[in-house]
Parts: sequence; structure tokens; C-alpha cells
Amino acid sequence: MLVDDEQYEGGSSSGFRWSPKELVDICHLDNKSPDPKTGVVISSALLVEKFGGLESLASALNTNLKSGLSPNEVNEARKSFYAVNFFEPPKIKGLYELVMENFDDKINLILLAAAAVSIVIGLIKDGWPMGLIEGTSIMIALVIIIVVNSGNNWISER
Repeated sequence: MLVDDEQYEGGSSSGFRWSPKELVDICHLDNKSPDPKTGVVISSALLVEKFGGLESLASALNTNLKSGLSPNEVNEARKSFYAVNFFEPPKIKGLYELVMENFDDKINLILLAAAAVSIVIGLIKDGWPMGLIEGTSIMIALVIIIVVNSGNNWISER
């Protein structure tokens, strides 16, 4: 969920010391600084300078560095202020979509057209059933390509 800067102008007015916008600044990995209390190098100098270190930040957020938040501590006020920590699960494609993706490839379209033209020309030239041999061979190759590609895509999405 995107953070609206105007909604979080004053972190303290909502009962929380730090706004989501201020907390986002911790993620800048360019600034590295040792924590004055522990001496551990922290990935953000801002964490030490502005928030007073890990323990001070955890205290201001009413959380524990070792156990985090319990499900009971995640109340509606915290959810409405900081938003829900949730990612939408990716949409998994169905069989039809996986098969139809193969026809975005120009080579597969060319093979399909070649199979149709070959079947028509073969039926005109050699008649039934000998005229189907070349076009059907191309069609079988195309089906194998589509099954293999769709199967690989299906496996990689899961």
C-alpha cells in the first residue's frame, strides 16, 4: 500500500511517534553507521541519528526486537496508521492463458499457417489421406512445442 504524505504529517497526533514516511527513510542503504550502544554497524545512519538506534525505535513502535508483534498487538489503530503488511498474491494463469501465450510467438503462428497451407496443398495435390502427411507432421510438432512451453510456464508459476 502506498503511503500518502499528507495523511501522516504529524506522527504524534495519531498516537504513534514516527510516521510511515519517516520510517521509509530507514531503507536507504547508502548510509552506514555503528550503533553507539552496541557498536553493531547498522545499514542506515538515519536509524542511529534520527531514531536513536534499534532499541529506541522498537520502543517507540511498541514492539519487541526479538519477538516482534503478537497478533493481539496488531490493532485497528496500528493497521489504519501504518497500513496492512500484505502483498497481493500473484494471479496464477489458467490452462487456456498458458496455451494462448504460445501464439504471441511469431514462429508458432508461422508454423500454424504453414501446417494449414501444407494440408490444403497436400489435399489438392495428393488427395485424401496422403495429402495430410506433411501438414499433420507440422501440426504435431506445433502441439509438442505448445505442450512443452505451457508445461514449463505452469511449473515455473507454482
